[in-house]
Amino acid sequence: MNILLAHGSSDSRHATQAKTLAEMASAKLGEAIELLFLDSESMPEGARVLPLLLGEGWHAKVDLKRLSEASSCTMLPSLSSRAVPIACMASDLAKKTLSGDANAIFAVYHLEGFEAITRALKGLTARFNNLSVVEMHGSSSVTEQLLQWQGEGEIVIQPMALFEGRTMESVRGSVAQSGTGALVGPVLSSHIAFPAFIADCFREGL
Repeated sequence: MNILLAHGSSDSRHATQAKTLAEMASAKLGEAIELLFLDSESMPEGARVLPLLLGEGWHAKVDLKRLSEASSCTMLPSLSSRAVPIACMASDLAKKTLSGDANAIFAVYHLEGFEAITRALKGLTARFNNLSVVEMHGSSSVTEQLLQWQGEGEIVIQPMALFEGRTMESVRGSVAQSGTGALVGPVLSSHIAFPAFIADCFREGL
């Protein structure tokens, strides 16, 4: 059994999009993929579990360990181990949101624990006039970077979020309040290649 393990959210759009991703990835894989969330008590016995985590924070260190210890399952490497292809897809979405030359802000949940994806994103500097990686919340914030770049050309903010929810709404709210006219890119799972990428994660985890 293949399990796609998502974070979960009180926003119903999160679960809807996660379920759609599981269905689309299942079609690419040619095998069933079930969707479960981090608040589950355990995983099905013998399941192969792919955690949809972009960083190595609390959930990776605590929740995955708890689920592994409570289950007879195989925990595949989380998405944080595949930072380069994820960064490339995020870059694609940012470029499509604002065609032509642009300044790009990539917003991760936290800088600590997200070092791999941060390095991968900074490796794409040549694709933009300016590129910055900031925290969605914290001292190095989206709002601060927007104000620093105000007047330096068009800006696109690409949140490193997999699905819609409160985090995306928070980023959009910060951008609207800044009055900079910056555009916000879509969630990562909307990339056309994302379902096939998830299917490959299961294949390569064999």
